[in-house]
Amino acid sequence: MPSIELEGVYKIFGDEPEKALKLIDEGASKTEVREETGQVIGVQDITFKIKNNELFVIMGLSGSGKSTLLRCVNRLVEPTKGRIMLHSDGKDYDITSAEKEELREVRETQVSMVFQNFALFPHRTVLDNIAFGLEIQGISQEERERKSQELIEVVGLEGFGDSYPSQLSGGMQQRVGLARGLATGAEALLMDEPFSALDPLIKVEMQDELLDLMENMQRTILFVTHDLDEALKVGDRITIMDGGKMVQKGVPEEIIVNPKTEYVADFVENADPSDVLRAETVADKDFRLDENDKVRLDELTEVELGDEGEVLKGYLSGTPVPIRPLDEYERIEEEALLFSSPDTPISEIMRARLDYTSHPVLVLKNQEFIGSVGEKNILRGLLEKGRGE
Repeated sequence: MPSIELEGVYKIFGDEPEKALKLIDEGASKTEVREETGQVIGVQDITFKIKNNELFVIMGLSGSGKSTLLRCVNRLVEPTKGRIMLHSDGKDYDITSAEKEELREVRETQVSMVFQNFALFPHRTVLDNIAFGLEIQGISQEERERKSQELIEVVGLEGFGDSYPSQLSGGMQQRVGLARGLATGAEALLMDEPFSALDPLIKVEMQDELLDLMENMQRTILFVTHDLDEALKVGDRITIMDGGKMVQKGVPEEIIVNPKTEYVADFVENADPSDVLRAETVADKDFRLDENDKVRLDELTEVELGDEGEVLKGYLSGTPVPIRPLDEYERIEEEALLFSSPDTPISEIMRARLDYTSHPVLVLKNQEFIGSVGEKNILRGLLEKGRGE
């Protein structure tokens, strides 16, 4: 799996970027730079690393520099200053200094892109659109068609291989764009607001599809969006941009719980935290088990939690029931006492408690009881986003 590293990346639009860089070094704002030099700051001093098999999200409003930064990674936009490194297939590619042939190799074999407006060839069928990158690579027609047909099935477009883009819905066209991005075998994927033009229900469907693909096919993805709920849902980590600058970077829960600027706080104010906040974050750490609970600390029962078979010790007088997707529960005759891992989203706890128990959910970490999640903890998490304000 590849990783991507950005170090001090700038993009200045204009004929005299050196003047702008000098003013930036002196502390001038984006507006001051534009008024004094006529140069426009697109991206300013961006540094981060995208890990192997990570879905890294760049989020911000229109004009924040997010799409410009994405396009710097494959040099569709030429960076003014800084360094961009791609580590893939045992090789290190310096994207910012790559000559034409090496850059072509990167674009053909190492990095693919999915565009916001689909960017399909109207005169090519679905199958031929998907096969385009393979054709550029010189792959035989038989092999192109075989791989393209496999990806048609992966993205759920069976039976549409001979159709043209004009005959497809927006969601179907974006599936073609995604399949084309996957077809070349490139393990780094750049996605520029790929779902923003889709209807809400189709958008959610495509987000789910992307997460399934990440699990089954494994890719390192740089994903741009202006939609915070989308960023929280799909991102392993998120960086938020404003005025060309990176104002905060972290995992989704960190962004929700600890916004570092007023700009970020305004962004997260109306976000739904239920799928992001974890049991450990909202748990009542002062909760103490007493004789009235269906729990006894002196009786330990070893249980398996989840598919990984991690053994935890639950403190139960009855049969222990771990939090898991509701469709995996067998019908529980009497009210159950549930336990959770620290990383369980509170949305899962809410669903489980609704159907199975009125008791607080016990949270266990490293085989130790660390707290409980009841109604007040859930409500505080939803209303105060885990900040305890």
